[in-house]
Amino acid sequence: MSSYSPSYLNRLNEYPENFARFITRVPGVELTTDRAVVIAALTPTHEEVLREGGIAPKMLRRAQQVHGNKVALVGDIGCSFPVEGVDGLFCGGKADCCLGIYVADCAAVWVYDTETGCRGLVHSGKLGTQQNIVGELLRSMRKTLGVQPENCIAVISPCIRPPHYEVDIPTEIKKQLAEAGLAPENIIDSELDTAADLDTFYSYRVEKGKTGRMLALFGRKPE
Repeated sequence: MSSYSPSYLNRLNEYPENFARFITRVPGVELTTDRAVVIAALTPTHEEVLREGGIAPKMLRRAQQVHGNKVALVGDIGCSFPVEGVDGLFCGGKADCCLGIYVADCAAVWVYDTETGCRGLVHSGKLGTQQNIVGELLRSMRKTLGVQPENCIAVISPCIRPPHYEVDIPTEIKKQLAEAGLAPENIIDSELDTAADLDTFYSYRVEKGKTGRMLALFGRKPE
C-alpha cells in the first residue's frame, strides 16, 4: 500500500488518526471512454485500499463532480452519495467517513485542520480553480466547523501541468490557499505531472478520454 501513500502525503499521514491516500493507475484494467464502466472496474482495488486502512467501503463519501465550486458537509449518516452538484466534501474531526475524489488530470486538494481534525477534499480542475473552490472549501469549513485556515495543511495531488497544459492549475491553487490564510510552509505541492508519466497516472488529455480515474481518499482511521 506504500505506493498509494506517497511522500507528498507525509505531512497529513504523520497525524496517526489520518488516512490519506492517492490511488494511481491500476494495472490490468481495460480502459474505455465510459467513465462509469471504468470506475466500476477500478472499484474492487479502491475498496481493497479502504479495507487495508480499516475503513468499510460503505463509509466512502463522494461528490458528483460537475466542475463547479460548491462543497458539502458530510458525515457518517444522512445523505445519498455521490452528493449532487458539488466538487468538494468536508467533515468534522470525529467523523468516521472517508472522503473520495476522482481525478484524471485535474487536481485533488486535501485540507486538514491540525487543531480540530476537520478534513476537506476537493476536485479542482481548470474550471474549479477558476472559481476558487479551495477558497470556498475553507470559507465553508470556517463558517460551519470553526476551522481557522492558519491551522490548516493543504496538499495538491499530481495533475496536468505546463508544458502539457496551457493553464498552470497548481500554481493558481497555491495562490488561492495562501490568500485564504494558509501559511506557505503548510501548502505542499506534489509537483508531479499526470501527463508526463502514463505508467503511474491516468491522463484524460493524453489518452484522449479513453482512460481511468485516480482516487484521492481522506479519512479517519478507526480507533
